[in-house]
Amino acid sequence: MLCLLFPQQPMLNTLGDAFRAGGLLMWPILGCSIVVLGLAIERYLSLRRGRVLPRVVVDAVEQVTQGHAGIVADGIAAAPAPAARVLTAGLRRRGHLLADIEKAMEDQLAEESARLRGNVRGIVLMASVAPLLGLLGTVLGIADAFAAVEQTGLGKAESSEALAAGIKVALYTTIFGLFVAIPATLVAAHLQARARRLAGAVRAAVAPAIEALAMPSVAMAQTAAGDSHAA
Repeated sequence: MLCLLFPQQPMLNTLGDAFRAGGLLMWPILGCSIVVLGLAIERYLSLRRGRVLPRVVVDAVEQVTQGHAGIVADGIAAAPAPAARVLTAGLRRRGHLLADIEKAMEDQLAEESARLRGNVRGIVLMASVAPLLGLLGTVLGIADAFAAVEQTGLGKAESSEALAAGIKVALYTTIFGLFVAIPATLVAAHLQARARRLAGAVRAAVAPAIEALAMPSVAMAQTAAGDSHAA
């Protein structure tokens, strides 16, 4: 696309010239691109399976299903992983009704899912702001071009060339705004899908612990029922 817009010119020189010609609003657009890049790197580092669902949580779930919830409770509570916090929410309610344990873990999972998607909202915002800044720059540039032509008169050839050149320069901001917005939108969609997949993996990994944590209460209820029948 750049070759069509700026034919027969070195790309780096062309981009630099276009950026300078676009005016002051090119800087906020550049700022949007930097924010998108920073947030995307942060999310890609955070949305790693080993960081969200580490092996220690999988091993802890296995221990819980084997009836050793008390052994792993303190260690899991100190783990900084989202899956560990979900499991900890269930461990805090071990011995309660199954529905209570399940609700506690689901509520915690919902909070963790929101955190996983947290900075993605910033990328989505920049994807919306960048083309709006570009459009604003274009509108202001066209207004300036028409104002310059109004002073010299539209009937002259020089005025028509100046108007065309002014509109071309004004469109640079919209072009750069779209160059930021389109990749940002794609990155945000990918990160949101990645966060959903990881949240689903956490749910599947901790699900076996729910019934295991509720088993003591079930056993107590069965014992109480047996005692009442005996009486």
